[in-house]
Amino acid sequence: MYIKRIKMQTEYIKSNELFADKGFESLYQFCKKPILVADQLRNPENAGALIRLADNIGAAEMLFIGDSTAMRMIRLKRAAASSFGNIPWSFVSDDAIIQHIPAGYTKIGIETTRDALNLFTTELPDNVVFFAGNEGKGMRDELISQMDYCVYIPVPGPTRSLNVTHAVAVVVFEWLRQKMLKFNVK
Repeated sequence: MYIKRIKMQTEYIKSNELFADKGFESLYQFCKKPILVADQLRNPENAGALIRLADNIGAAEMLFIGDSTAMRMIRLKRAAASSFGNIPWSFVSDDAIIQHIPAGYTKIGIETTRDALNLFTTELPDNVVFFAGNEGKGMRDELISQMDYCVYIPVPGPTRSLNVTHAVAVVVFEWLRQKMLKFNVK
């Protein structure tokens, strides 16, 4: 089979220019913006990267369960870059997390549990809160028990775990891919 090659424009352009007229945000006419939650993060760079990721996906909010005094804010802010002030984010207690989840949202843990579902064979709900655990121990069992279900990311290589920011990125962009197909957002 012969595939005709076409000449592509190869010069770099800023992402804001590339995405200016794509209208990806129209997705949120059909479903609610996701909420991201991270449990007991220890690394401020990971927290900042998750704020940036939440901003990238157009999330409604980024929540961190835990104590903000344990986090070096200057490092978090540096990692979040321009997203630091673009999206609502906060530290909340275990007790307060439920108050931040609107009715009608499905709680999905990004975690390896015995009954977790394969991310790539699972239809993700429209209105969702994604929960991720900390860098060393993952999600606490008491938090996992509050999830509607958990998903795992298939990892075929010898290192079987992903950095928390990578795992959340894979999951939220799989959610975005599914919703763009479902609602015909191109």
